[in-house]
Amino acid sequence: MDEKHVDYSIYIAGLIYQYRNGSLSGEALTELNAWIAANDSNRLLFEELTGDDVLFDELLKMENEEVENHVQRIVERTGAGSIEEAPLPAIGRSRKKWYWIAAALFFAVLSVAAFYFIDRQETAGTLPHYATHPLIQPGKDKAILQLADGTQIPLDSSPGDIANQQHLTIKNDSGTVIYMPAARLPGNALPSMHSIITPRGGQYQVVLPDGTHVWLNASSSITFPTAFAGTERRVEITGEAYFEVAEVFSSSADHQKGKNKVPFIVDINMPSGTAGEVLVLGTHFNINAYPDESAIKTTLVEGAVTVRKGKESLNIRPGQQASMGVQEGSITTSYPDIEEVLAWKNGRFKFNNTDAVSIMRQIARWYDVEIKTEGDLSAIRFSGGISRKDDIEKLLEILESEGRVKFIRQGRNITVESSR
Repeated sequence: MDEKHVDYSIYIAGLIYQYRNGSLSGEALTELNAWIAANDSNRLLFEELTGDDVLFDELLKMENEEVENHVQRIVERTGAGSIEEAPLPAIGRSRKKWYWIAAALFFAVLSVAAFYFIDRQETAGTLPHYATHPLIQPGKDKAILQLADGTQIPLDSSPGDIANQQHLTIKNDSGTVIYMPAARLPGNALPSMHSIITPRGGQYQVVLPDGTHVWLNASSSITFPTAFAGTERRVEITGEAYFEVAEVFSSSADHQKGKNKVPFIVDINMPSGTAGEVLVLGTHFNINAYPDESAIKTTLVEGAVTVRKGKESLNIRPGQQASMGVQEGSITTSYPDIEEVLAWKNGRFKFNNTDAVSIMRQIARWYDVEIKTEGDLSAIRFSGGISRKDDIEKLLEILESEGRVKFIRQGRNITVESSR
């Protein structure tokens, strides 16, 4: 058995030990449940190791034996070798530390059992049904709704009403927040500002009070009023968002004539302040404005938009992309691969001669991992695609299979370096 399988055996053993003493929760519990559900053999081993008689039997044996001799017996029984060869924690001999020793011994039992179990699977010619590292799940629908007073409401895909007020109903339905305002604000009431914020490893959708539909990628946000009033509709974003802007007219008469649309304006926010805006009259477009990217990119799918930065402005046509330097530089245009630009919104990764460093930033945001690059990867490019629902192991294996990069995993920290 190679070293990474031994490490994973110990990791699973540690999760089972924490589960046994009631200290396992959150993401670690999710990882253990995924391992258990992977196949019947995992489930049976888990049930055997967490049965009421396991710990009791081991503790009884400890009272009558030297700890080291007992551990050696376990190792020999499983066929894993000697104590020096087995992946066991160091165990002291002091009887005064009896409870600590009991915990360490139980961990050792689990480690060896998992080690032996995986070894038996491989000897029988069956592949393990789990990754060789702690499981890192892909992102999912999760976000925070922040109200005007700073109150934060966690969101998930569970349907239900979030708020019912005199002039506003907010619904949460299958990964989408829907704002359903009254026809007009009561009296002299003013709209308040709300924000939808996605973390790393999260995505969400929002239907704004005017009917505009917005998709938010991981590590992004949108701030907007609870009701649009006046001669413009203005929102502010960070990160990446895809818009399908609803047409709104100044009056019902204008609506009938099809003129005097109320403009929709997207302010692009950066740590240094507003870095530009996009003026819209009813259209579909994507904005990528992450602060760790070299440029702010607005890609038009249909309709018409005007991109502004300072005194400079530029109209773009469907299929075009406008790029604005985060720091300086004029607005430039290009014709990108639209499928690649919108892949995230459609649940996929798609790379079209994409540089490795850019790919690593996408992976870090979606899987909520820390990625460190070593050496110059700027000349390494990839083409291909994969579902964003796949776990990170599958994606890294595909990238590594071409022999140009290799990954070193330590929990949620990943180092990537050139294989050349």
